[in-house]
Amino acid sequence: MTYHVEVQFNPIHELMNSLHTFICKKSYKKIDLGSAWAKETESQLSAKLSSQLEETELNNDWKMIYLLIHLCPHKESIESVLKWIEGLSVGEIYESLSDYVKTFPSHMNDYRNRIIFLLSEWNLQYFSRCKPTMMDALHKHANDKKIELAQSPNNLSEFVNTTTNGFYFVPVEGLETLVLVPQYHFQPANIVYFYGKLTLCHYASRISLGDENDISPYMYRAIRSLGEKSRLKILQSLHGERKTFTEIVKNAGISKGIVHDHIFNLRCSGLLHAYIEGENVTDYSLRLEGIRHMNNQIFDYLQT
Repeated sequence: MTYHVEVQFNPIHELMNSLHTFICKKSYKKIDLGSAWAKETESQLSAKLSSQLEETELNNDWKMIYLLIHLCPHKESIESVLKWIEGLSVGEIYESLSDYVKTFPSHMNDYRNRIIFLLSEWNLQYFSRCKPTMMDALHKHANDKKIELAQSPNNLSEFVNTTTNGFYFVPVEGLETLVLVPQYHFQPANIVYFYGKLTLCHYASRISLGDENDISPYMYRAIRSLGEKSRLKILQSLHGERKTFTEIVKNAGISKGIVHDHIFNLRCSGLLHAYIEGENVTDYSLRLEGIRHMNNQIFDYLQT
């Protein structure tokens, strides 16, 4: 591995990921929080914020907000990040982003004001009301991962694999730093953005806020993912061999849309390796350790 790996977490990260989750309507049926969460959350929002969010797209301008937050030197609190962004001149924003990207948001002053409004109002109307247990769990997870990372200087690929539940980030030209950020709201999906020399991966932390004696949603997802003949065939076809999505579709003999859903379920269950170049998944392979982990979880649960 030719790039540096870091683990980071601050409240602004989860605020941003919760906002991303709300805006990404096409994912409501796939995320653990589900459509009911989105409907309840929307009922808490003002008409002005709802209107602004309705107009917000997960495009390149949105991607730049994640980069700006990463570049902020004062991420101790949400207020410190907002104050830093608000204090930047248009020229300073261009200068900050130019080390990583070549395409910039238009009307930068309006863009900055829109960022401040969305983040501050989302914090006021939704995020500040979230259960403290969620943030406590994310802080603990991140701290544990930082310790684990410090103890794994010679095996970074495996650290990234186990942390992200199956990702391998292929070293691409210019990539210098991979930053891993645990997130709760967008589980079991992940948010990956590539900025040339920097990749940000906001990964599903597999944190559950339910009763510890309940069946883990991650164990349940893995079990359910195997209850479909086509998914088993996909897993079998990937044993000992990496394949592209196109090759998997050809081998499965079913539509691209159905294969995409199958792969999403298998990936989120930790049963597939996904090889990422930039922001694109190029190949998949069978992740046997995911099968073993699922078996161990089942045995542990049945023996409690």
